[in-house]
Amino acid sequence: MRTLAIVIAAFTPLMLLIHISTTRILRAWTDKANSWIKRSFSPRRALRVEAAYWTLALAAWSLWRASGWKIAVGLFAGIHLALWVAGELHPVHVTSGVEPAPRLEGRMQRIIVAFDLVEAVILCAVGSMALLYALGGAQAFRMQ
Repeated sequence: MRTLAIVIAAFTPLMLLIHISTTRILRAWTDKANSWIKRSFSPRRALRVEAAYWTLALAAWSLWRASGWKIAVGLFAGIHLALWVAGELHPVHVTSGVEPAPRLEGRMQRIIVAFDLVEAVILCAVGSMALLYALGGAQAFRMQ
């Protein structure tokens, strides 16, 4: 469990960077014709990264002692895994090596940004708890 906690704690800063940069990422996906982010970090790849993180969080189920944390991790994992599956099942026609970004209007972009900011708070807590466990706070987790 300690190794899993270390992986989650190490993965969390990347996830925070993604979620804090959502506005810029969405703009780059839709505005710029052939930007590096379209080539290197397509929407499908973003879904895969998030699904991997939340799968790790589910694998560390015993770290989340309180039922509130279990609900939060389960909810965010469920949402991200469902989006990942939907993204994988949706056919994408790649032209010139660049995956097209979905067209998102203003309201949908605001919803995604707001959701990602809420998720950033949860990510901070999940990463902190994993780091505490990895750094030897395991005794405190066992005492609860």
